[in-house]
Amino acid sequence: MLPWIHPHLAQSVNPNKGRQLQAAQPIQRGEVLLIDPPYAIIPISDVDAATSSGNIICNNPQCNTTVPQEKGTHCPKRCNKDVIWCNKDCRDTDKARHNFECTWLAKYTASLRSKWGYYNFGMLWLIVRALARRCTESSQSHDTATADYNDQESQQSHLSLSRFKSGWAAIDALCGTTETWSHAQVREWTVLVKKYLSSSALPHNLPNTDVLALICKEEANSFGLYPRETGVFPPPDPTANRGEQFGAAVYPRASIANHSCCPNIIHKPDEQGRMVFTAGRDIAAGEECCISYFDLTQYVGLQERRGRLQSLFRFKCGCARCVEEEAEQEATGEDGNEVGWDAFPDFG
Repeated sequence: MLPWIHPHLAQSVNPNKGRQLQAAQPIQRGEVLLIDPPYAIIPISDVDAATSSGNIICNNPQCNTTVPQEKGTHCPKRCNKDVIWCNKDCRDTDKARHNFECTWLAKYTASLRSKWGYYNFGMLWLIVRALARRCTESSQSHDTATADYNDQESQQSHLSLSRFKSGWAAIDALCGTTETWSHAQVREWTVLVKKYLSSSALPHNLPNTDVLALICKEEANSFGLYPRETGVFPPPDPTANRGEQFGAAVYPRASIANHSCCPNIIHKPDEQGRMVFTAGRDIAAGEECCISYFDLTQYVGLQERRGRLQSLFRFKCGCARCVEEEAEQEATGEDGNEVGWDAFPDFG
């Protein structure tokens, strides 16, 4: 599964936001901007909607298609009910990576879910898969090395790819530190790392501080996978939400995109778990390319949106839509105070 980047899509650094995606030249509505394979991906293990249909993500990271549970190939050790491959070939191809996680899943799945909840288990599993990828990627070919660049557009895309980090280097460069999160949250993650993710539990040879840093980055940058598009703006009429989450993943390049409540990018995973960015409208040269971090049909009002972002990502949105709505509230004398974080559930 090779990545693809639009020749006009570039990255730059904003002094306030940090890294961002930007249109180097005009991009037309409907053009695909990015196709990014996941660095690590998991099926959602606590969502009934994902398992009630009988379909689940194939655990081979080179596949990631959905497979009916009753027809999939399970782990011989039955380490986790959600570890399923399309067939024996997919399982054999994934042997080295799965060996990294197999004993960990068998030992900790039940206790983690019982004591720490489904969300924390899923978060830790995603971290384990990122660490597994880190340990195995040196034996795999670079994700752009085998591409066939036989036309000008593909050659331009290859040049764009060369300006984006890939592999573990891209994950290590993601934004997110212990200062991003509350002290209580960092303390909880520190306990989880020491108990479940240390080098004594997994063969990764990283200090606990590095694993904690990886959690801070993953929690600030991971994507939920939904069957329908996120970020259609203005929202369709009649309103249609993006559906039930069926997976979670970390992407090396898609994670660079910042949030806007009036995004110009629509995003959705394809049938192989790759995150696909599509221009939701015409994008001018020099304009930042933004996605929405949540379902705009679910969080509509200014306070709802800002409260969601403060709770999950610890920042106040200053996009054009939020600034305009805030000014309208002040002009009409409406209550423009921010909703406190305690009014929304903590991320995780």
